Amino acid sequence: MSGRDDAKRTADPAVRDMSPAGGAAEAWFGGMLPDAQAELMSGLISGISDLALLLRSDGRILELRAKPTLNPGVDMSLWVGKPMRDYLNRESLVKFDRCLATLRQGSAAVPLTELNHRLGSDGHEMPVSYSFHRIGADGEILMLGRDLRPMAEMQQQLVSIQISLERDYEKQRDTETRLRVLMAAQPEACLFVNVARREVTEANAAAASLFGRRQDVLAGSPLHALLHREGDEDLTDRLIDVAAAGEGKVTAQLAASGMDVDVFPSSFRTSGTHMLLCRVERRRAGREVGGPMEDRLAGLFANSPDAMIFTAADGAILSANGSFLDLADIGQEQDVRGRPLAEFLNRGGVDASILLENAERSGVLRLFATKIIGAHGGARPVEISITRLRAGSETIFALVMRDASRVDAVRAKPPSGSVDMGSVIDLIGKQSLKDIVARTTDVIEKMCIEAAVELTSNNRVAAADMLGLSRQSLYVKLRKYDILKRDEG
Repeated sequence: MSGRDDAKRTADPAVRDMSPAGGAAEAWFGGMLPDAQAELMSGLISGISDLALLLRSDGRILELRAKPTLNPGVDMSLWVGKPMRDYLNRESLVKFDRCLATLRQGSAAVPLTELNHRLGSDGHEMPVSYSFHRIGADGEILMLGRDLRPMAEMQQQLVSIQISLERDYEKQRDTETRLRVLMAAQPEACLFVNVARREVTEANAAAASLFGRRQDVLAGSPLHALLHREGDEDLTDRLIDVAAAGEGKVTAQLAASGMDVDVFPSSFRTSGTHMLLCRVERRRAGREVGGPMEDRLAGLFANSPDAMIFTAADGAILSANGSFLDLADIGQEQDVRGRPLAEFLNRGGVDASILLENAERSGVLRLFATKIIGAHGGARPVEISITRLRAGSETIFALVMRDASRVDAVRAKPPSGSVDMGSVIDLIGKQSLKDIVARTTDVIEKMCIEAAVELTSNNRVAAADMLGLSRQSLYVKLRKYDILKRDEG
């Protein structure tokens, strides 16, 4: 085979077609199997490989046959007479050299090895799985290859499908997580009911509390074991009818206690399954003493003898009752809405900060003594209690103000540093007037600082603002009178 004409071999159309080609097939396969015809060998190789190459022992391509369906996108006939290494990528060169070395050591064949052919300067490659066979006396090598591109495309499709499935699973997990968080945060008892099976598939914590069962026990329980109606009417059918109407409720009783409840059903389908979402509430019957709680609270707010206001988190007044309007000499509620609470307090922003910050931190603040400044400048002493509330996702504050003008303002125990007038008189004649006044001033200063710290619940910043001192000056005086050490202890 070494005496063949390379130019003739390159031009031979059998380079691209592995079908029998008469003399070309005989030239390539003649002598491989003495008792077999060359056409038989060519057909055999055509059936077992997409690409066949005959190489010299040094790796130069002698012959090349390819199936018509291979479609590499380049003229592979130009490869004949060139080194095989010129058409392999960098990673494949190492594997190709290793296979040649194995054959030179005496092996007749090499296991399947994947090589990537470079098909142009654009970086396009063609993966082929080759088996190596040493034939002939001159050490020639037969490479039989199977095109791996269809398999690579199939693998890519599988990877794409897997990624798509993972994304769908992630969306499903995200939806399930949001549903569970929503169900857990829902104060109403909620049940998911499978209509076909007439059983609960999922329930929230509020439902577990209402029915007196664990959530995992509720899931899978028949609906009739939890709720029932008087008479023979099927509860599930009744819920379906009400849900189809778009609004309304179904009156039922708890199977365990007989408590009357209202069930608000909503119908939907998922994965071909008819489902009901049922919100279960204790019945608010008209026979409830005093009417609904909302009406009672509204009546209390409107008719309370104590002033009441609601403010936003920043202190802006949201609403005020008539008693507060009387206290502040305001004619209409519209005149106070949106105005800062600090406008009506004796110490303005200092009092407002003490009230709002303490309520925000601890939830409540009781009996805070200050004065309400009316529209005409009058001041009325009051005691304020404040409570932090939640209104949807917002924080608001409710303040109750009691007129303290007729109440003895001094309720707390006298400060530990109260001035003893008898002891002051005893100092006359023993110390100079300057020393007596200085000592009395220290006692009064200590009393004022202790009162400010107590009023602000040990809020040093608010106490300094109340006393008109800087924070640094307040800390100096706290250390001077051992108040700081006493608080820290």
